Amino acid sequence: MDAFKQWNLPQPQSKVTNVLLEELVERKNAEIQFNGKSQFYGYALSSLLLGIGGLFWYELEKNSSLFVNGFSPSLMPFFMLMVSLSIVAYFQLRKIAKKCKKAEEEFESLRLEILDRSDELFEGQLQWQNRHAVFKYLKDQHGINLYYK
Repeated sequence: MDAFKQWNLPQPQSKVTNVLLEELVERKNAEIQFNGKSQFYGYALSSLLLGIGGLFWYELEKNSSLFVNGFSPSLMPFFMLMVSLSIVAYFQLRKIAKKCKKAEEEFESLRLEILDRSDELFEGQLQWQNRHAVFKYLKDQHGINLYYK
């Protein structure tokens, strides 16, 4: 809860509200992290597949035949490395995409719960008046919109 006090929000906030808002920010950060990893593996997989396509193109141009009869011995280890890295990147991308979807669902469920329970979380008149400042801060600083479902 010390981190929440550093956010310079109007006080007092209930302990439950502080814990829920901190958890919401943590879940948003986890979602952003998984989105970044997903994009990285997606770009890595695309570039590896383009590299494999480039190797095929090079071999087709070099052999001047319709089908590649076999790679030159000097390119074979490089090709196998690119294929194995592509397989690893594909499975990592699938694993990270599942984690990203789960993190997004967890974040969204907590966000909706906070919206539904805002009457309970901001009980007193002073807390209810400061609710707008809390929502504005979360939207501006963390990109979390608590104004509507």
